[in-house]
Amino acid sequence: MTTGRKIFMSVVVTVVFFVLLEGLLAVVGVRRGAYADDPYVGFSSTSPLFVERTGTDGAAEMATADNKLSLFNPQHFPLRKGEAVRIFCVGGSTTFGRPYGDTTSFCGWLRELLPVADPSRRWEVVNAGGVSYASYRVALLMEELIKYQPDVFVVYSGHNEFLERRTYPQIIAMPKAVRGLGSVVSKTRIWAAMSTVARRVSDRPSSPVNNPDLLNEEVTTLLDNAVGPSAYTRDDELAGKILQHYRYNLSRMIDIAASVGAETVLITPASNLRDSRPFKSEHRPDLSEEDRLTIEGLLERAQAAHAEGRLGESLAEVDEAAVLDPRYAQLAYLQGRLLDEAENWREARSAFERARDEDVCPLRAPGRVAGIVREVASERGVLLVDFEALVDARSEHGIPGIESFLDHVHPTIEVNRQLAVAILETMADGRLLRLSPAWGDEAVAEVARRVEDGIDPQAHALALMNLSKVIGWAGKLQESYRLAAQAVELFPDDSLIQYQAGLTAHLVGRKDEAVARYRRAVELQPDADEPHGNLGVLLEESGRIDEAIHHFRMAIRFSRTSETTIRNRRNLARALMVSGYRDYSQGNVDGALVKLTEAAEIEPRNPEILGRLGISQLSAGRPHEAVATFGTALAAGPDDAAMTNRLALALALDGQTDRAASTYARALELDPGVADLPDNLFLILGKMGRTELASTIRAKVGE
Repeated sequence: MTTGRKIFMSVVVTVVFFVLLEGLLAVVGVRRGAYADDPYVGFSSTSPLFVERTGTDGAAEMATADNKLSLFNPQHFPLRKGEAVRIFCVGGSTTFGRPYGDTTSFCGWLRELLPVADPSRRWEVVNAGGVSYASYRVALLMEELIKYQPDVFVVYSGHNEFLERRTYPQIIAMPKAVRGLGSVVSKTRIWAAMSTVARRVSDRPSSPVNNPDLLNEEVTTLLDNAVGPSAYTRDDELAGKILQHYRYNLSRMIDIAASVGAETVLITPASNLRDSRPFKSEHRPDLSEEDRLTIEGLLERAQAAHAEGRLGESLAEVDEAAVLDPRYAQLAYLQGRLLDEAENWREARSAFERARDEDVCPLRAPGRVAGIVREVASERGVLLVDFEALVDARSEHGIPGIESFLDHVHPTIEVNRQLAVAILETMADGRLLRLSPAWGDEAVAEVARRVEDGIDPQAHALALMNLSKVIGWAGKLQESYRLAAQAVELFPDDSLIQYQAGLTAHLVGRKDEAVARYRRAVELQPDADEPHGNLGVLLEESGRIDEAIHHFRMAIRFSRTSETTIRNRRNLARALMVSGYRDYSQGNVDGALVKLTEAAEIEPRNPEILGRLGISQLSAGRPHEAVATFGTALAAGPDDAAMTNRLALALALDGQTDRAASTYARALELDPGVADLPDNLFLILGKMGRTELASTIRAKVGE
């Protein structure tokens, strides 16, 4: 027998053996694995998203569990779907509908549009998008959802892959053919039996590759455990492994859906390029100090040139800086803005993409993510909605910005509707539905009118306000201001919304606008402590001290936290000091004493307040009180030569010449320059005509 024939017969025998073994295992009841587990992450515990309850019609239904409502929309659907086509939308906060909710999410739009597009069938659309859910959490959730008779899964995932801390001791990038073989093998009864035996007989600790990261039941992001994006540092190797895991998860989702005969529709994630600055930038690791200083100089010259209208020169300086450090995300973003302004849109888009991809805090899916979605959809033969291409096509010069996104990733209501239409038409192309002859732009517009008429403007304005807070917390003040302005335009008669608009205006330097917003906030809610306090600060800055004092008092009166009370008491003391000393300068000593005394009662160890109070007490002919006041000030700062000189003056006027002399000697010891102060002891006594007293003290000092 030839060698080739021997090899052929060996292969045949091996195949027959495994086929017979697979059949035998089927007879004894071993079940095939419908899909592979995630080898890279595990979970400390899990609880279902949906729980059974009795609906209002008395029939059993599934509803969102109460403990999940902080991350998921409230949803419910019949336990038995009957003839309906059941669609689950899964993913992160875009699927959820942030910053709003389900109604204006692409999932909510899909629910309203499907009965119009194909009225021949009954449709059930369930929004199972979880805030901050990454692909591995989405896949785990789908393991639950396949119990509820799904027909279609719509998957929008990719922006949250970098949110949670994970480690990957070993991820091997397998060739496509091997990945496919592994997928096939993992679904055999032989594999299922071997896995069961291995789990039962092995009492050894798992190796790192078989011991995945153990995550909490619900999301704990890096941002939750640190002050904003500072938790992130550049790690190219880890980023590569995260993207490998993401690719694996997409295929795993498709397998999970297919295990119950459900179809999968994948969506490429899209994001705001033009109007969303990077969250965190880091210089390339090998950048020298010399190059860093050079970049700083180039940027200073670029800023000056731009301010003077010399766009070409400004761009040239930034281009040179970008050559020195192409990995600094904020620099790439600045380059994109200048190229956009110069109408060089192709290169501008390239710079904006580099800014997104070099963001050390990647809260927008890097460009490779959309490519992975397209590849997986092609390899696995599932439907694809290229949302990234859709957004590009509707954006000015092909660069998505605020016309499509409310922030860095969350689409506007209009764009969510367009995405829903694209999903629906892709399903029609895939023969998952049959479009009605009445389907078209007019039908979509009628649905849009009905949905938009049902929107609660206050609820949506509050959602924008909360988004403004989050974006501001991340350091994006201009974006935060824009969102707050949209919120107040949508619903101007809410104190919280006016306050947030005022705060963001304040932070970006629009102080007159901030004053107007704060005033409106306290008009709408007179007991709102924060607007009163912030308004007081701005009024004081503009010289309207008495108004500021009023608002500080109101902030203290209505304070909801000890922190607010402490801050505004300090602000009130400062304002009273400024106002009191202004009264003193204008000859209103009695008025000054009232305000400065109150200020000192609020801050009894503040040397500046005590110093001004003591001077006013001397002017009012109360030297004995001034002695006590200056003494208290010096207890807080005993080496203050000027304050020691004032105490000497008060002692002299109080008739305590010996103490006055020794105290003045101490002032000279601390700083001989006190002899030249405008309120020097001897200078003031001379102006008062107390020459004899001055001579007595001078003699004692000389002793």
